[in-house]
Amino acid sequence: MFVVLKQPAQSRVYRSERSSASRAELAYEWKGMAFLSYPPMPPILSFVAIFILVYLVDTSNACGMQLCYDRWRTAQTAAENGLIKPHNGEKPMCVAQRTHLVCLIAEELNCRTNLQYQMTKRGIIHKMTNSGCNEFGDIFNATAVIDRGPLWPVGENLICTFRSKSAEKTPIKYQHCGLFGDPHLRTFKDEFQTCKVKGAWSLVQNNHIMIMVTNNPVKDHGAATATSKLTVVIKKNEDCASHDFVTYRARTDNLPGTFENGQSDVGPDKSVAIRVMDPGKHVEIYLRFIDTTIRVRQIGRYFTFAIKMPQEIVEQSVDDDTQQLCVQGCPEQEQINYKKYLAEKRKILDLHVGDILMTSDQASELCRKSQVVDFYFDSCVFDLMTTGDKNFTIAAHQLVEDLTALTPGIVKTQENRTYLTPYEEIHPSSGCRLKSDFIPWTCALAVLLCFLFDQRNS
Repeated sequence: MFVVLKQPAQSRVYRSERSSASRAELAYEWKGMAFLSYPPMPPILSFVAIFILVYLVDTSNACGMQLCYDRWRTAQTAAENGLIKPHNGEKPMCVAQRTHLVCLIAEELNCRTNLQYQMTKRGIIHKMTNSGCNEFGDIFNATAVIDRGPLWPVGENLICTFRSKSAEKTPIKYQHCGLFGDPHLRTFKDEFQTCKVKGAWSLVQNNHIMIMVTNNPVKDHGAATATSKLTVVIKKNEDCASHDFVTYRARTDNLPGTFENGQSDVGPDKSVAIRVMDPGKHVEIYLRFIDTTIRVRQIGRYFTFAIKMPQEIVEQSVDDDTQQLCVQGCPEQEQINYKKYLAEKRKILDLHVGDILMTSDQASELCRKSQVVDFYFDSCVFDLMTTGDKNFTIAAHQLVEDLTALTPGIVKTQENRTYLTPYEEIHPSSGCRLKSDFIPWTCALAVLLCFLFDQRNS
């Protein structure tokens, strides 16, 4: 037999009062910097704020304002040098400004939370209106500008003009080399490598010239390295250069417009000369007596390097015993299997997991907008994933422009590929792959669960 004892009403009232009194006492005893404060509630607002910040960072991470600015600078320089000739008779500067605007409009989805983006876009539209420029029309395509005109004195009668030892009717064959990013190398033999090569390394060394680079760790980005110093030494040549060595040296935040002796040219008829293409950002060195052109750019804190050299001069470099990156490539122990890296890390979606600072999807999207393909697309994605620094996107784009300008036919050697799936087939890895928007939704779910838990306990 069960007996149910009903709780007296007075007892319930007493317990209610007792509970209220306990909360009051607890409130009185919980003291912070104020005289009286209540116990801290679960930080729901903090969770909400964190979620909003994560969402804003996720949506603004792919904003390509710097890339658009760089395209505008390239277009403006071309306009100033008379390389832009609009068909409808409008001002070349209108084409440069429109190039900037069109690029920004394409970035609108990624930059919608960026206040600077909104102000920049309005400013360009206002400037174009005041200049009488139409928002619709031609834009500048740097890779389409092949005939840039001579930058240096040219002519068969100039002293110290390079003449090939082969038959006169045979065109001079050129080879090119490029170094950029973390760092990525295209050798004279058109081999593509990603390397560690920390410290000082030789790029080219022969009887006429010596080029060296120093690669240092990228700040706050683990094992990543990039070129922070570049030295060009033109060897003694009393007939066509100088009776002494002529040195050009570039360091981070210092891209000089002259050689170390303060001169911008040496030798008869300026057979060795340096030209500033964009102050502090881009210089070009030309050696007429070996018909060699060197392009150096500073993008962010690091340098890109491109060179065009006659094949018979390159062959002189092969005879040197020094390890030259442009000639022999990186030593095997210094090479990174970037294809395997891209295939394996493509599965990782959470930022800051291991050495990932940007997801593969985010990096790929930025690199597609940078208009790089093939090896340069791979390098761009690699650098963004390992450093998160969007300046490396610009570095890949600019190096392609430089190599195209030096050797227009190089475009035909590239595969029009902007995806990484071939590497997944070569280097398969286990595990499923989630969509890149999974992380913000996870944060939203966490906030909702915290809120429901709080309601249940209140």
